[in-house]
Amino acid sequence: MKLVFYFFIIAQILNFLGLIAEKVTENSSEFNSIKWEKVAEDSSEFNSIKWEKEPKNNEKPLKKIIWKSYKDDKHYFEKTNFKNKSKKNFDKALDDSSIWRNRTLRFSFEEIDMPDFGEQMGLYSIGAYDQLNPWLYGGITLYGAATGRRGGFFTGGYTLGVERNLFNNFILDAGSYVGAGGGGAAAQGGGLMIRPHIGLKYDFNWSEIALNYTYVDFPSGDISSDAIALSLDIPFSSPILKGEDDQLTAHDYFGNELINVSRHRSHLATRVRSYSPTRGSKTTSGAVLNDSLGLVGVEYSYFIDDNWFTTFETSGAISGGVGGYAELLAGIGYRQPLTIDDRVALLPSLTIGGAGGGEVETGGGFVARANLGFEYRLFPELSLIFDSGYLTAPDGNFDTSYFGLNLAYVMETFARDQKGAPLAETDIIKTTKWRFRPAHQWYFDAQRKGGVSRDMQLMGGKIDWLGGDWWYLTGQGLSAYGGGAGGYSEGHWGVGILGPSWRNWRFYGEMLIGAGGGGGVDSGSALLYKSSVGLEYNLNKDFSLQTGIGKVISKEGNLDANTFDTSLVWRFGTPK
Repeated sequence: MKLVFYFFIIAQILNFLGLIAEKVTENSSEFNSIKWEKVAEDSSEFNSIKWEKEPKNNEKPLKKIIWKSYKDDKHYFEKTNFKNKSKKNFDKALDDSSIWRNRTLRFSFEEIDMPDFGEQMGLYSIGAYDQLNPWLYGGITLYGAATGRRGGFFTGGYTLGVERNLFNNFILDAGSYVGAGGGGAAAQGGGLMIRPHIGLKYDFNWSEIALNYTYVDFPSGDISSDAIALSLDIPFSSPILKGEDDQLTAHDYFGNELINVSRHRSHLATRVRSYSPTRGSKTTSGAVLNDSLGLVGVEYSYFIDDNWFTTFETSGAISGGVGGYAELLAGIGYRQPLTIDDRVALLPSLTIGGAGGGEVETGGGFVARANLGFEYRLFPELSLIFDSGYLTAPDGNFDTSYFGLNLAYVMETFARDQKGAPLAETDIIKTTKWRFRPAHQWYFDAQRKGGVSRDMQLMGGKIDWLGGDWWYLTGQGLSAYGGGAGGYSEGHWGVGILGPSWRNWRFYGEMLIGAGGGGGVDSGSALLYKSSVGLEYNLNKDFSLQTGIGKVISKEGNLDANTFDTSLVWRFGTPK
């Protein structure tokens, strides 16, 4: 695979050098013809005045004439100097060039048999995958319950798969998922979930529809079932920058593809919401649920064009006595500016997905939300969004109105289409620095409901936005897969610092706040504080290894455990 990669890079470099050679040849022939005519002209003039005294300032008007007359463009040499400077930046970045990365967004649904006779649970999934090479893909997948009676059942993990074109537009697809989670009082045991699949996809160009045979297994629990899954793949591509050069122009960065590239807005928001359940809302035990609930979460929205956007959101309860309640939804919305300067806008949206846990009666888990947001742009890259709406669980006894506050980091991404804002050739492409960290954690003597303590193991991921060389903002999600805590999940926001590097080593520290619950862990209302310190060893410019120790404490529960963490760190940049 490395050989193929190196061959591809070398071929692209040779191709680029060939284009430069052709350009130099063209410019050289053009320059020579101009030079020949000028020399001839100057020669006759020189012969006619060769016995006269040369004026002292004869060069100054000559330069002025050339500057004004060459190609009838007064600013010709200014433009040439700019292009040459930009070209040098481009040459400098050749070794760390940007590439279009093919990616896929996958939605799926399947029904599996549960241990209780005649019971079935409908699982939906949302996955985002990178095309690692022409036949291998991998990424993150989230599963949730949507039908049955296990609302609040969620798992998250990693998928790796292979594809092969068969005939016409048919594609063979096989792969496997490994993750952790549970909930909804299901028999998931420790929470480890394995799901291999094999199936056939049909390519419609704009999307792919697949029919798969799957097998869902919780090795330490009682859930084990095969199923037929229907999935929808939506392919897209986005550039990723392997370097830190912020001085490339859009022309040099995208080359001939620039005419088919546009800017698309997106935003990543942290949020808090307050739910006010209606009178008919109940817990799974039949008790009335009339206390207000507090939730924290994150939301990512990507704009298809200037107004329409897709949105993905997840959140968990931190107050109201429903620790373990969580949501995972996706949908579509529309942004309507209210002012000419685009500072104020309305954002109506509709989302569907799964919700439950914390003894909230959402039935099979399916929920729908209607939301109206009011955005105020504080700065070009930062917005406040006030929102309000209504969420309902049609198959359960949970309906609620709510209001919330969102702090959104506004970004600009690029796509190979003309649906977004156009790019000028001289626009400067900058880099946003990110890290992704697949993680494994141990909680030692984690307190459980009933007064016992027991170790547990968790797996998950962390995404970091690097604000500088020494600090970052982070969002993290983990779920238990061992230690008899299946169904326990947590999500955090926070800030981290990085120490100076010494012989490939550096220290780090983090302070986090978030929500976690389920699996019989005594996390109270689910509000958690988490801190850690550790060491990072740099493997190369893209990857590092981390290990650290820390503490997780529940505000209202008895959870107070020491933690140990290991992570793989992947550093990457996205152009903006």
